[in-house]
Amino acid sequence: MANITFKSDVKWTGTGVSSDAVSGPHTLRVDEPKELGGENTGPNPVELLLSALGACLVVLVNAFAPAHGVEVKDVNVLVEGDLDPDGFQGLSDVRPGFSEIRYKLKIDSPSPAGQIAELTEHVLSACPVKDTLTGVPVKAI
Repeated sequence: MANITFKSDVKWTGTGVSSDAVSGPHTLRVDEPKELGGENTGPNPVELLLSALGACLVVLVNAFAPAHGVEVKDVNVLVEGDLDPDGFQGLSDVRPGFSEIRYKLKIDSPSPAGQIAELTEHVLSACPVKDTLTGVPVKAI
């Protein structure tokens, strides 16, 4: 299959530090909390990155579950990351991005534990967002 190009057109709203990200027919407001100079009108970019990882895992669990014989009742992914704002603000010599990202994937299913484990292993190896983040340790919690 040929590459697919995904796009997001992000434009400043004209106020504060907020922007609108447009991907296809979808628009998402992106901002920062007040303590980081924003008005908190939407998630900030690093929260969106964490959300992208969690959402990708949810998509793949549901997409691959039938092939693994897993019945999915519910899926939840808690994603968290450690970031020192001093890094991107130039206040200290620390990494400007996440130093670590952790996730907890919970699949509610009556299917056998072995099949759920195989599905989980497949999802984690196939997740394009997780793969993209390989420069940052991504660890299960």
